[in-house]
Amino acid sequence: MKRFNTLFTITVAVIVFSFTGLNAQNLDETLGGLAQDAATAYVQPIVNGFSSNLNSGWFNRAPEATKFGFDLEVKIIGAGSFFGDDAKTFSTNGQFKFTTDQATQLLKKYDPALATSSNIQYVVNQNYTVGLSGPTIIGSQDEKLLVTFPGDPNVTASGGISMTGTETIEIDEVTGLVDLPVLPMGAIQLGVGTVYGTTASFRWFPTLDITDVGEFSFFGFGLMHNPTIWFDAPIPLDVAVGFFTQTMKVGDIFNSTSTQFGLFASKTFGAVISVTPYLGLTTESATTTLKYDYSYTTYVSGVPVTVDDVIEFELEGENSVGLTLGANFKLAILNISVDYKMANTNTATAALSFGF
Repeated sequence: MKRFNTLFTITVAVIVFSFTGLNAQNLDETLGGLAQDAATAYVQPIVNGFSSNLNSGWFNRAPEATKFGFDLEVKIIGAGSFFGDDAKTFSTNGQFKFTTDQATQLLKKYDPALATSSNIQYVVNQNYTVGLSGPTIIGSQDEKLLVTFPGDPNVTASGGISMTGTETIEIDEVTGLVDLPVLPMGAIQLGVGTVYGTTASFRWFPTLDITDVGEFSFFGFGLMHNPTIWFDAPIPLDVAVGFFTQTMKVGDIFNSTSTQFGLFASKTFGAVISVTPYLGLTTESATTTLKYDYSYTTYVSGVPVTVDDVIEFELEGENSVGLTLGANFKLAILNISVDYKMANTNTATAALSFGF
């Protein structure tokens, strides 16, 4: 029990570390000034990391082709999804609403004469399609969002001055929040079996209140079945088909659901002390709901009015097919497994488990 408590503490530490840099207040403030198009590109890398982590570490061997057997495993899992340099920046086109200060800055870049009260109010009241580029949520804190404005010939000033051509301004409020080469995550998993070549897995974590982020929790389950239980002749390795699903919540901002189907194979060499190479070919999907408060200013009869809105939309994880290669090392009742999943977002997993 003492050893399990130590492992539990390590798992908590991994999860807390995952979100140490994601200060919820800063994230709320950043997203609060972005419409959906910009917010989508800004958070996509962290969504991909969440998705790949959730769909990793479920298996370390295929179940045996046994009608009835006692198989109980308690597993502590640590997973890490890797980010390339291309995930630290984004570039897209989308809708954007300027604040009063941003509109003033933009108009002055075209010509100071354009920065009149009426022109500022006009620009603030529009919803423009612009170019958006800059750091993502895991990008540099020294970089800022760049908004490239295509111009608006309807905005004029005396002397024939108008907003023609393109201009780019920096949005100081939007920078990278945390520089993460790897997004870590931990989990506790219970595996039970075997009934007619079938094992069940349950993955969970008690609700954890992380400072400045909110409550973190998740729960998932899955099944693996070895179809050779129905074959007359045995084959020289264990194979299985499997299904896993999981839901994770991070504060009031992120809510992710992941699903994975796969074909798995493993071969055990040894008995009390053994090694089991394994592989899995999986299809996976994940949907993350992003929800945040969005505030903007509009002018009604020359009077500024603040509009408070709630933006909520879904993002899909980029992984669709993954190939996992790994090995499980058994020392009596202690198992150590490591694997690597090759997909659009690559993920490494290590697990320590006790099996009976």
